[in-house]
Amino acid sequence: MAALVLAASALPLGARSSAAAEITDVATAFEDDNPFDLRARIGYEHDEARGAIKREAEVPGSSELQVLKDLTYARSRDAMSARLEAGIFHELGVFVELPFVLDDQTELHYDQSLGSGCVYPGGTGTPNCVNASNSSTVRDGIAPKNGYDAGAAGGPTSGNLLFRGAPRGGSGLDAFDTINVGINWAVLSQRRDPTKPTWVLGFESDISFGNIMKFDRAHPDANHGVSEGLHRLIFRTAVSRRWKWVEPYAGLWYQLPIARADSLFVDYGPAERNQGPQQSAGTVFGLEGIPWERPKEQYKLTLDARLRIEGMFDGRGYSEVWEMLASSPALSCDPTQNPACDPKQTSNPNTKYQGQPYTGLTQIENYASFGADFSVAAQLGRYVRLNLGFQYTHNQAHTITADDVGQSFDPNSGSGCSTPTTGRVTRPCEYNPAYRPIVNQVGRRYVVDGLDLFRVGLWAQAMF
Repeated sequence: MAALVLAASALPLGARSSAAAEITDVATAFEDDNPFDLRARIGYEHDEARGAIKREAEVPGSSELQVLKDLTYARSRDAMSARLEAGIFHELGVFVELPFVLDDQTELHYDQSLGSGCVYPGGTGTPNCVNASNSSTVRDGIAPKNGYDAGAAGGPTSGNLLFRGAPRGGSGLDAFDTINVGINWAVLSQRRDPTKPTWVLGFESDISFGNIMKFDRAHPDANHGVSEGLHRLIFRTAVSRRWKWVEPYAGLWYQLPIARADSLFVDYGPAERNQGPQQSAGTVFGLEGIPWERPKEQYKLTLDARLRIEGMFDGRGYSEVWEMLASSPALSCDPTQNPACDPKQTSNPNTKYQGQPYTGLTQIENYASFGADFSVAAQLGRYVRLNLGFQYTHNQAHTITADDVGQSFDPNSGSGCSTPTTGRVTRPCEYNPAYRPIVNQVGRRYVVDGLDLFRVGLWAQAMF
């Protein structure tokens, strides 16, 4: 899910107005009229996500593929964050931020989005909606016909609900994913030199420490963690320039994830072509308007509108259906479906997959996100700033179970499966241990289509 940009934004101490938009505002220190900036912020955000989960299907007598309705996805999430930022030199600030999740819940329903216009198998006309009788997920045994409710000890569901995941977050290490520390530096500052724009370079390290998200149908109440088990290195840059009552800006960022040793991002060996988590990058550009301002009293009202384009690169991850896939009996490591699951034919000294339940993590293909944000901020004198923001994001349709069958190796190489080559995968050591034909074979893969994300965020900041 794309993250809402909640950069620190307060006027420095002293009777003067900031010349930087929120995205380029940096704490400062050791200035004649401003010896030290300290900013403390508490924030809240509520997310809602809705989308369609479809399956590929082969057209009989043709090489074409169809993408057919199956499920709909819904997620609701409430989170808070606490942040402390301090200036350490001219236009140079450091920060530490601790986000925590109050609750996080996902549900998968049969796609009955046409409502009263739905036609089901056995009815009059061609079926255009899904129930237990024509769901490919139920047909393949990935989820039981009567449904699965992790919040009710794995009991059956009612209505059009097929799968409800475990409730997550709330207390202890279950509520935390990362603690974030970073540094921002205004290389150029319009406040200090009015002939220049404000240009900021930033680096952030998100350190994962919370309980890892896992799910096991045999023990549905055993894990309520929210952490993906990924440390993240984030590089940012942004530039802004104010003209009277408007300040346009643009920014770029790149994120490199690094898996924790105890995460579910397991190295399955050279037959798994892409083992790493998804990297991402993006750009943001917008305009901050200042309809009202009193610089001497440090009162200011700003309206911020921005557009975002973000790219998620091919890699492993927690998809919208990961909990439903996790430990599903249909996705067990079956030697008849994947020879790498046979301990007699392939060695697995660390028991990374043989005899282990399916983790739910899958190979997710590249996709782009497009979003728009709008926020209102009020500077209420020297010590207080408030911000209310709204965000909309749309994710491009993409395949979420894209693991390939494996990697062909030169049989004449020293160890037999060490030198990659072209050709068909035939030997057990060439099969990708994560491959499950029931969801990874072309014609059976899951596709997320039309995923929309909505967020409202509110934060308050005190400045000293």
